[in-house]
Amino acid sequence: MSGSPTRVRVADTVNPYDVVIGTDLLAELPALLGPDTRRAAVVVPRALAARGRAVADLLAAGGLRTPVLEVPDGERAKTLAVAGWCWSELGRAGFTRTDAIVGVGGGTVTDLAGFVAASWLRGVRVVHVPTTLAAMVDAAVGGKSGINTAEGKNLVGAFHSPSGVLCDLDMLAGLSTAHYASGMAEVVKCGFIADPAILEVVESDVAAARRPGGATCRELVERAVRVKAAVVSVDPTERETPAADGVGRAALNYGHTLGHAIEKLEHYRWRHGDAA
Repeated sequence: MSGSPTRVRVADTVNPYDVVIGTDLLAELPALLGPDTRRAAVVVPRALAARGRAVADLLAAGGLRTPVLEVPDGERAKTLAVAGWCWSELGRAGFTRTDAIVGVGGGTVTDLAGFVAASWLRGVRVVHVPTTLAAMVDAAVGGKSGINTAEGKNLVGAFHSPSGVLCDLDMLAGLSTAHYASGMAEVVKCGFIADPAILEVVESDVAAARRPGGATCRELVERAVRVKAAVVSVDPTERETPAADGVGRAALNYGHTLGHAIEKLEHYRWRHGDAA
């Protein structure tokens, strides 16, 4: 999976940005944050605390003051209490509109980090560094952010496009086969709604498609990201404007509506991809 990174442009009319896909990509992070950023808070789940500190150290070496905000693992991070704690930490650190948030983790963390960024001072920059397959091809791309309530999943949130998304495929190395296969559900969904070649790639080597670092991993991620980028570029806030191929953003919810209900009823013990 080596080689030059691939850049997929999300042509958001308000805030266009790149999804960078490849390996050994962390050096790309400062450029995605932009030259005006003075501080960048890293939001990371406790299970990935060491990875979050590594990202913070990289940014600090470039002169950025970088507090690390460790949040609970999984859906426990997506609560008003956790978001409120993050806001308090930003306030204590004196974060201003020239500062930024970096979300390092799976979809729960990119959802939370995006919401914290969207709401702090009515919107500061956010860059996502997804660490799961599902987050790379779905949660981190498209600008949806949110938290859960007792009444349901993602009922409180905002559309807030990131300044960039860094899909470093090296981040997938620690995923279990089951977790990776769960994320593959989002990739296969993109094959059904817009790019049948995805299904052909999966069927050509099912074993490779089921494991992190498989021979088809990069191609599948790139294809799935291109599908999502094409849709959200013309429909950034889910107004149901169809893309050039006739696919509207509602198609991206294929499996999600029922899946979210299952996740809530099962108290988020099911992985998102398994439920959807």
